Amino acid sequence: MTLGRPYVLALLAACALLVAACGSETNFDDPEDPVSQISWPDFERLHYDIFDQTDIKRGTLVLETLRQDDVYQVSLRFRLDTESGEVVTDDVDVWVDAESLQPIRYERRAESSERTVSAEADYRANADGEVSAYVVLDEDGEVTEETVEAGLFAFDNDSSAWLWRSLAFEQDLELTYRSVNVVQRRSQLVQVAVRGQDTLRGPEGDVVVWQVVATPGVEISRAWYEIEPPHRLIRWDQQPRRFVLTRIETEP
Repeated sequence: MTLGRPYVLALLAACALLVAACGSETNFDDPEDPVSQISWPDFERLHYDIFDQTDIKRGTLVLETLRQDDVYQVSLRFRLDTESGEVVTDDVDVWVDAESLQPIRYERRAESSERTVSAEADYRANADGEVSAYVVLDEDGEVTEETVEAGLFAFDNDSSAWLWRSLAFEQDLELTYRSVNVVQRRSQLVQVAVRGQDTLRGPEGDVVVWQVVATPGVEISRAWYEIEPPHRLIRWDQQPRRFVLTRIETEP
């Protein structure tokens, strides 16, 4: 089975933790700062299994956090199994300010045996705090360069797992911020809300969690975070995929 360009581009969408979907933003409130607290350690590596809608394991995801002075490097490592038996990879690195989580730099590379898609972005904020991103996208040697003007309270799409983890967890918390999708070279409003508590099975036993519901456009994503610090992400449902935490590392 040969994987063409459409497959690799589909991989980028499949691996994205928050897909920027088309939809009306008129019902959303004005964006604001979602970051309330940073609970995670200077180093952390969380391992997840990826399941499809039939509960078949389709791959793995690793979320890694590494503090470098006043910057966090947050990384996502996807490994997906194809029907032919090939392993397709998608690696994302985002550098964010350690206090505000404002994006600084973005790098991504999705690769199969036949195709490669890579993306880079440098973020800037003007004196008023309005964020823009200079993006370079390379699809098998076809390079596109574009500047995305995102505005106030804009964060990188692929830092979503950390951004939601920094919320002030409380019942019925609801707010809006702006998310920048580098690969799609655009930004949009995201509404995020805390919708109560549940109990889930974690790698070390049952865990009481907050349910977080994110609505980018017409899509809905549900994530469950521990109610106690460090508020680790236990499960993430983004149909048709489900990410389930299986292992925790806190030492490099």
